[in-house]
Amino acid sequence: MHFQTITKLLRLPNVIVIGVIENGDDNLHLIVEFTDKYEPPVCSGCGAVHTSVHSKGQLRVEDLPISGRRVFLYLEKRKCRCPEGGIYVEFLPWLHGRFTKRFAEQINRLTAITTNSEAGWFFGLDDEVVYRIDRAILQEKADDLLAPTPAPRAMSVDEVAWKKGHSYVTNVVDIDRRVVIWNHDKHGKTVLDAFFKSLTEKERAEIEVVACDGAKGFLSSSRHYAENALIVLDHFHVKSYLSAALEDVRKQELAKAKKDATQDELAGLLHCKQRFILLRNKPSRKKTQVLKRLEELNEPVYKAMLLKEQFATIYDFREKKAAQPALRAWISEALRSGLAPFKELALKLFRKRHYVLNFFVQRITSAISEGINNKIKRLKRMAYGYRDVAYFLLKVHQHCGLLNPRRFN
Repeated sequence: MHFQTITKLLRLPNVIVIGVIENGDDNLHLIVEFTDKYEPPVCSGCGAVHTSVHSKGQLRVEDLPISGRRVFLYLEKRKCRCPEGGIYVEFLPWLHGRFTKRFAEQINRLTAITTNSEAGWFFGLDDEVVYRIDRAILQEKADDLLAPTPAPRAMSVDEVAWKKGHSYVTNVVDIDRRVVIWNHDKHGKTVLDAFFKSLTEKERAEIEVVACDGAKGFLSSSRHYAENALIVLDHFHVKSYLSAALEDVRKQELAKAKKDATQDELAGLLHCKQRFILLRNKPSRKKTQVLKRLEELNEPVYKAMLLKEQFATIYDFREKKAAQPALRAWISEALRSGLAPFKELALKLFRKRHYVLNFFVQRITSAISEGINNKIKRLKRMAYGYRDVAYFLLKVHQHCGLLNPRRFN
């Protein structure tokens, strides 16, 4: 084997191949040494150059495969006694533990599109090894790209469950860049307070829009810290509230219909298999037929569907001045409907009517946050859940934020 050719193929700084231990069908084991081996080592503890070498030891390092064969490098690594206390191995910029940095980066890139288990199978590594490599690289990138916190002009905040038991992750999204810029493993006012505190006073003053789901904690925190921002309760969440109210009415009326043997047809129309027709936002022939039949069989569900459809027409207005009387009229109609879920929703929207109407000033939504939430749920399903919440937060940034490898291409 021509060692000079292999050295050029490896392209590692100050490293030459001096021998071969094994040249098999699946593995290639090479002995390497440093061309600057007489230079004093750089301490991995303090980063300074130390002249005294405490001891030497052999290290096996895995590199990127060559022609489908796993490559292992055997090298001599020195330890130095640091004046600041302790004994540290020398620092080599192209190493990442027992792997070359480029090999570790390749693992990190692969985990951005598949699970750690699949990446481990592909490279012939244990899942735990892949986890440690991926976590360390993501943390390095987070320290570089996410500290200090990137300041948004328009932001959206939302939360998503990361495991059972009301365990939530709060994500702050830069709407202009469409990426997660900050997250936390809790939810509520104190969490969003922490985000705003991570920004400078000038950066907080430059935030123009905050879109959220109308949670009291988010509203309170945004009003306090982002004083110049327009707070928007976007139509995506309002429509989800309407759907939830309609679903409550459907369930109530279905329970009544099941108890009455003469209302089999109504029970069939209100069955859970039909709920997608009732909740569908876009008109269809099937929905029109169901609505017409419900008008004859069940007034409460028919009225609930009409209220939901009527509210959607408010977003057809282009200006706040035109939308305001329409919203007021709908709230009055819902309060007179006699439907408890819609009366409760009407009171809620009355309290937050200013935030609803702000949408017509800045037509911005947190739909990007909902899309990101779907990606996060998919990420969680792929991995069958996460036990390490700090690692999960980093994975969210890797898949939906500034740590995504595609952004570095």
